[in-house]
Amino acid sequence: RQTGRRRQIVSEAEFLARRESVDRKMVIREAGGHTQIAVLEDGVLVEHYVSAQAQVSMVGNIYLGRVQNVLPSMEAAFIDVGKGRNAVLYAGEVNWDAAGIESASSRRIEQALKPNDTVLVQVTKDPIGQKGARLTSQITLAGRYLVLVPEGGMTGISRKLPEPERDRLKRVLRQIVPATSGVIVRTAAAGATEEELRTDVERLTAQWEAIQEKAAKSSSSAPLLLQGEPDLAIRVVRDIFNDDFGSLIVAGSPTYHE
Repeated sequence: RQTGRRRQIVSEAEFLARRESVDRKMVIREAGGHTQIAVLEDGVLVEHYVSAQAQVSMVGNIYLGRVQNVLPSMEAAFIDVGKGRNAVLYAGEVNWDAAGIESASSRRIEQALKPNDTVLVQVTKDPIGQKGARLTSQITLAGRYLVLVPEGGMTGISRKLPEPERDRLKRVLRQIVPATSGVIVRTAAAGATEEELRTDVERLTAQWEAIQEKAAKSSSSAPLLLQGEPDLAIRVVRDIFNDDFGSLIVAGSPTYHE
């Protein structure tokens, strides 16, 4: 266990050699009402995703919700997002800066939210049984190379990337990320050009501005879906598929065209 916990420092040459020596494929199959996605490395299954086509996940969706009630004893607020059952927002997931509460001693959920308030939230966990969906008001927007945190100031870079590449990405991101935003950089960003990263940041920033504009215009219409996440196949290709893969094989006409 101790050996497993130690972080191995891999040189850039070793990192690139390992990437190039593996035959990596992604296979997507659509059959029997299910979408299955397999990642194969040298013919060995290393990742497997499956979802029922009729089953629509709420995770990642952004809503303009309406606060139904606030329970200080639970440090939670119950939010109507238009799905029948109220979703829950715990104090640990509240965006205190957006709520205008700077003092740590004042960070109590009843100070941030009141019944009938509207609040911008994102689903982090689907409803299960009698439990409603879990929410956060710390919004993130996923792109090809990075995840934009529109109201966060921190930058995180995947530890899987070698140190020289991490340093290069930090330098590039300082030039292109808005001062009011933070980013989480994906492993897929290895080798990405400044132009590619800039395109990702600009697209996600424009997406965030459109969400804010729609929320401002629709405050009286809450609860309202402002942005939905795409289906499984699109999400996995967006998040995982990169230059490390030799091929992408799709069986199933609708998914292929999409």
